[in-house]
Amino acid sequence: MQFRLALIVYLKFSMIANLFGKDHTLAEKNRIRIKTLYEDHLLIRPSTNNTSPTVVAIGVAIMEVIGIDPQKQVIMLNANIELKWCDDLLHWNSSEHPCMGRRNRTEIFFTPHEIWTPDIVAINGPGKSLEKDPRHFYPVLVVCTGHVKWSYQYKLVSFCEVNVRNFPFDRQYCSILLQSTIFDTSQLKLRTLYKVVRLYNLIKTEWEITHATIQEVDMYNPHYQRNFSTIKIDIELERFSRFYVIKIILPFSIISSLALFSFCVPTDSGEKVALTVSVLLSLSIYLQTISDYVPKTESGFSIITLYSNIIFGFVFLSCIFNIFTVFIYYHEQYSMKHRKIKNEQRGALTTIHESLVELNKQRWTFLRKRRNLREHLPEQTNLEGLQILYDIRYIRKVLMNFLVGQDPVDIRYNLFHSECSLKQIAVLIDRILFFIYLISMPLSVIVLLQGSQQSRLPSETNQMLDLRKSTVDPMPIFRGCPT
Repeated sequence: MQFRLALIVYLKFSMIANLFGKDHTLAEKNRIRIKTLYEDHLLIRPSTNNTSPTVVAIGVAIMEVIGIDPQKQVIMLNANIELKWCDDLLHWNSSEHPCMGRRNRTEIFFTPHEIWTPDIVAINGPGKSLEKDPRHFYPVLVVCTGHVKWSYQYKLVSFCEVNVRNFPFDRQYCSILLQSTIFDTSQLKLRTLYKVVRLYNLIKTEWEITHATIQEVDMYNPHYQRNFSTIKIDIELERFSRFYVIKIILPFSIISSLALFSFCVPTDSGEKVALTVSVLLSLSIYLQTISDYVPKTESGFSIITLYSNIIFGFVFLSCIFNIFTVFIYYHEQYSMKHRKIKNEQRGALTTIHESLVELNKQRWTFLRKRRNLREHLPEQTNLEGLQILYDIRYIRKVLMNFLVGQDPVDIRYNLFHSECSLKQIAVLIDRILFFIYLISMPLSVIVLLQGSQQSRLPSETNQMLDLRKSTVDPMPIFRGCPT
C-alpha cells in the first residue's frame, strides 16, 4: 500500500516536472492541466450546480441500414451520433491562453478517456459486446467557453419485432431508445439536437427508410425506480423487392406454367406424365434455392412460402390428373387386348363344347314347337331335315364367331363400342383441366399481391430529412449550455 502511494506521488511530481520543464505551448499546458484536473473526476457529472441537471443534445444521422435479423429480432444501423453538452470544468480564459470572441475562440481536442463523456447507449439492444468500444477512437472537441462537441460513427443494434408474413413486400417498424445507464432525469436531460432524423450519405442496401420520427420522452425504470430521460427514434423501413421478383418469383412461375401446357400434349405421345414429373422435380430443386433467401423465423411463414407451396401443389395434382387421363385413354385398348388373349387361351375344344351345349338347348326348344309346326306345314315336309338345316346354320354361325375371335355371349362388347368412346372422354378431361388450371394458377398471384403493404404512418409526422435531396442543412437546436 505504501509502495502504491509512493508511486502515485512520484507520477504526480514527474508530470509537474514535465509540464514546467519542457517547452510546451500554451494550448498544450492548458490541456495537461485540464487532464490532471479530470483524473479523479471522470465519473462525476461536470456541473457546479448539483440541483440542475446536465443537458446533452443528441443528433442522429443514419448512414446505412446494415440489416434486420428476423431470428434474433434485431435491427442494425450504421449511424453518426453527434453529442453536445456544457462542461463547467472546461472553462479557461487567462492572459496566457485567452478565450476570444465567438469566431476566434480557442479549442482543444481531448480523448474520451481524459474528460467526462455521457454514457449514451441503445437500452433496447442486446447489450455491449466484449470488443473494444469504437467510440473511444474519436476525439472530443472542447471550446474555451465549456461547450463540448463529440461526433462519432456507431453501430446501433436495437431489438425490433420483425414480421416476415409479407416477405418480400414487407415493411418493418422499429424503435431505438437512446438513454443513459447511470444518470436519471434529475441528473441528466437528453434533448434533440435537430428536429429531424438525417440521412447522411446513406448507402443503398436491401432496405429503404421511408418514415422516421424523433422525440424526447421520460421512461420509468422499475429496476432503479426512477425516470430516465430518453430519445426515442421510430423508423419505418421498406424492403426492395425487385431482386426477389426477378430472382425467385418470375423463374418459379415460368417453370410451373409448363404443367399447364401438359394438358395440351396428345395422350398417345407418351410425354404427358414425363413432362409433369420433370416440372415437379425442377420445382423441388428450386424450392431448396428459395429456402436460402426466405427469412427463418418461428413467428410465422412468409407469403412467398405460401405461394410456392400452392404452385407446387398445383403441379403435383396435374401429375396425378395426367396419370388418370392416360389410364382412361388406354383402358379400352388394354381391355380388348386382354379379352383377345383370354379367348385365344380358351382353345377350340372349349368353344365347340359350349356351342354344342347351346345347340342342345335350342334343339329341346325346337322339339317342343315341333307339334305345332306339323299342323301348319304340308304333309310331305321332312321335319328331320329341317332340324338338320337349323343345326347347320347355328354351327356355321359359331365357327364364324370363332374365326373372328369374338365371344358371342360377351355383352361387354357393345358397352365398349358405344358412340362416346373412352378416348373421347380422356380428351374432354384434358380440355376441362386445362381451363381450370388456366384460371387457378394466375389467381394464386393474388396471394402475392396481398403482401404489398402501404405505409400505415401519416406523412405529416415524418421527420426524416434526406441530405442527398436537400440543399439546406438543418439548423441545430443546442440547448446544452446557458448563454
